[in-house]
Amino acid sequence: MKYPGFLDTIFSETKGYSQLRSILFDGVTGLPIIPLILDSLKDLANEQHRLGIVFIDTTRLEALEGTYGWEMMDRLLSQMRAFLDSIAFRYSPLQVLPVHRMTGDNFLLIFSSKDPVRPISYDQISRISAELQDSVNQFVASSIDPTLQAFARAFTGHAVLEYNSNARFERLLARAINQAFHVAVTREETTRQKQIEQLKDLVSEKQIRILFQPIFHLQNVNDILGYEALSRGPEGSLFESAEFMFTLASHSGMLDPLEDLCQTRLIDTLQKRSDQTIVFVNLEPSFLENHKYQDLALFKNPSVKRDNVVLEITERIAINDYEVVSGALDSIRKMGYRIAVDDVGSGYASLQSIAYLRPDFIKVNEKMVNGICDDFIKQEIVKTLRDLASRFSASLIAEGIEDQDDLKMLQELNVPYGQGYLFQRPSELL
Repeated sequence: MKYPGFLDTIFSETKGYSQLRSILFDGVTGLPIIPLILDSLKDLANEQHRLGIVFIDTTRLEALEGTYGWEMMDRLLSQMRAFLDSIAFRYSPLQVLPVHRMTGDNFLLIFSSKDPVRPISYDQISRISAELQDSVNQFVASSIDPTLQAFARAFTGHAVLEYNSNARFERLLARAINQAFHVAVTREETTRQKQIEQLKDLVSEKQIRILFQPIFHLQNVNDILGYEALSRGPEGSLFESAEFMFTLASHSGMLDPLEDLCQTRLIDTLQKRSDQTIVFVNLEPSFLENHKYQDLALFKNPSVKRDNVVLEITERIAINDYEVVSGALDSIRKMGYRIAVDDVGSGYASLQSIAYLRPDFIKVNEKMVNGICDDFIKQEIVKTLRDLASRFSASLIAEGIEDQDDLKMLQELNVPYGQGYLFQRPSELL
């Protein structure tokens, strides 16, 4: 679609070119705002009698920005604009107007027939909308870490704008966009409900796998301190991502039965061994805040060797009441368990967690570990955490070690323990 020609004149003659352009075009994708091309859309609707609207809701991509940062998110949105431009050719002889970015991370595509006698139909735009949802999700999946794919899903909605010369076009367009948006929301809600039902089936059928990743002594990588126990759903399913599985469970009232099932499976595995293997087990802070941890299998089963269990309190979820959690951990320590703070360096309040929870182990998040060989700031932060830990008889564990040079630097920094793919991937073998 050709933009109004007077814009070139305005841009060339206006000193505030960059400011004006930033108002009229999205700075990330370069797409025009709707008011800029409203008259052209109105003329097209008048000529073709009907426009097809596809709303692409990518709001859930916000999870990527929190993980990778805004620069990566900007690149992905820019690439998505190019991707959507490229697939427009699939729908010839339909005319596809340039992609229009809406508020936030959402996009809008407008379709029309090139033949006024045969305007675009609702069935056509419905089919196109479904195809675009699959195509966009395949594109996103190819661009991000597999562990985040379950979160980063796009949903499309569609509507048909019927031109009416007696109605104000702005309102016709706004209604069509709103209708398409609600179709996208309904699709997302339907998908989420199906996922919840699948999760319920997973729990009732006990389809949980327990994987183990060894934690090594970094000064002598032939020695193993213990193993981190990792709960996973069926291989190849959405629930293979533990983060997705537990997030969905926490939002659907399924966290308690899921956690209990995971711990029961873990206990079954540990009972087959007679040695003194130390096992690190993740525990959501919410179980400590509401004291429901006492009802979990790990605390109720008398066969559990408590002095061999280290409870990892994750920092990926905010702790709302440190006083309550600290009190619960005092009781847990008296039972014989040890405590680790997980994901230090990635979450809400690393130093506050260390101060209140007084862990026996501090696990440094992989973001702080990856590339530490070339990053002076990361080196200084890890040294500070190491020294802090030693002052109250705790030990540092570096997570996500994947590079030999990073390992060498961690050894030079006298970090005592570490785990990661460089040593061994998680396995069902213990």
